[in-house]
Amino acid sequence: MLGWFNWFRDRGAVKMREEEESLWRLALQAVPILQGLSDAEQMQLMLLGQLLHKRKTLTQIGVDLSERQQAVLMLQAALPILHLGLDWYRGFHEIIIIPEPVTRRQEVQDEFGLVSEVEDENAGESWPQGPLVLAWSELQQDGDWDGFNLVIHELVHKLDMLGGEADGAPPLPGQMSRPLWHQVFQAAFDELCQQLDRDEVTAIDPYAAEHPAEFFAVSCECFFTDPLRLRSVYPEVYRQLSLLFGQDPASRFPPTRLLAGEGDSRLL
Repeated sequence: MLGWFNWFRDRGAVKMREEEESLWRLALQAVPILQGLSDAEQMQLMLLGQLLHKRKTLTQIGVDLSERQQAVLMLQAALPILHLGLDWYRGFHEIIIIPEPVTRRQEVQDEFGLVSEVEDENAGESWPQGPLVLAWSELQQDGDWDGFNLVIHELVHKLDMLGGEADGAPPLPGQMSRPLWHQVFQAAFDELCQQLDRDEVTAIDPYAAEHPAEFFAVSCECFFTDPLRLRSVYPEVYRQLSLLFGQDPASRFPPTRLLAGEGDSRLL
């Protein structure tokens, strides 16, 4: 699992100066979902975050992030590829930070053919071969064990798009089964849609029912930021994501939260 990191380190691709490491460690310590990583994983994540910062253009429009805030952003961005490598973020070159979500008006047609105008608010956007756009007001809420993380959501869309259009089926490591992935995710997606059809409260963000690509992205958010919930409700989805990312976030969930009842109260 750490083979990529050893290859990376042995070739001296990145050498973090002492003052740089201090900055990145402070950023890492500020993000709850990054706690519980081993020492080797922490160093790997910091190196990946630094590389991501250097190789992707960070364009700030109407905002001015401090060095520490930028490091916090890049560390969370690097979390999904901790054991995959930076090449999994190929195909885009720019991350654009804007102050607030963008609101667009669009016409929608219902099942009876009636057309109405609705407002659609987007806190993040990603397109194949295009930049990543993120709203700073939403990013500031990221990093806790709360089931939501904008930067992870949008970046796993980028992983999904490595095989073409976003469809909830990213490239898989060689040991994984594509038919099994499709079976597991389709069954969970169908179950979620059926719950909404019955007007039931769903265990994960109902936005996941919009499209298989959104189900994948929301599941990844939950995997990294509310892993006990995802593992309880969709255990096979959790297993597939664990195989894909080479991680088990449930093992990092802080016991203090379980003792306080926070973890248990989130499980349905």
